[in-house]
Amino acid sequence: MSSLGRVSKGLLKNKFKIVSLILGIHILILIAVQLWKAIQPQPNITSFTGSAFSAVLIGVIVIAVMNERIYINDKYRLIPISDGTLYSSNMLTSIVGLIYLIVGEILIYLASITVAPNKYDGFMVRSFNSVQQYLFKSEVLVAFILGIITVWAAITALHLLIDWVNDFLPFKNQSFVKIIVTVIVIWLFMIPVNFITGNVLRIMGINDLDSSFAAVSRVMYSGMAMMVIWIVIFTIISLYLLNKKSETVN
Repeated sequence: MSSLGRVSKGLLKNKFKIVSLILGIHILILIAVQLWKAIQPQPNITSFTGSAFSAVLIGVIVIAVMNERIYINDKYRLIPISDGTLYSSNMLTSIVGLIYLIVGEILIYLASITVAPNKYDGFMVRSFNSVQQYLFKSEVLVAFILGIITVWAAITALHLLIDWVNDFLPFKNQSFVKIIVTVIVIWLFMIPVNFITGNVLRIMGINDLDSSFAAVSRVMYSGMAMMVIWIVIFTIISLYLLNKKSETVN
């Protein structure tokens, strides 16, 4: 097995465990809520949509935290593999874990509205099914996943950039100084991101579009293209900073 395969196997196992735990806890909560409603009937109708999105959000945050811990952990940083291999393995396994999480939550949602139907979720399903452009539905999912990957890539780049800046400071052990540095770096980081994104989208003619379906599709494609560009940029920044980083925390 290649170095990428060996590292990916271990990372994927850990991320699948966490995602499975999140899905399991979500199922237990839903069962507990339905049992409580059976014992104590509630007049208010509760939608399952909120809990599904909450579970996905929690999963995305947890995976993001796991991603960043990889780069400061001796177990992975001291493996004789390139920074590019480690970064690729970490990101690819996170994407697989995200897909597992989304598919799991969709199945839980469908099972929930089948066992305990309600008018709110029924309306959501009918509205989604009423969209005849099935390709558009796939585009929405792809855009959602790309958005999360962009956020993950940005977090990693920011994390490594902040660590790199902190290495030059004489007050490395002062938490207050680190907080100030973090805020300043994030602010400086967002200035070029917002400027470049806004101008590129303006050049693409996003501001002049109407509300037609074709215009909406164009906005989505432009947004996805912009996210891919930023993923590449953030990846280049992260790989450069990883190459500069030699110390690990644990």
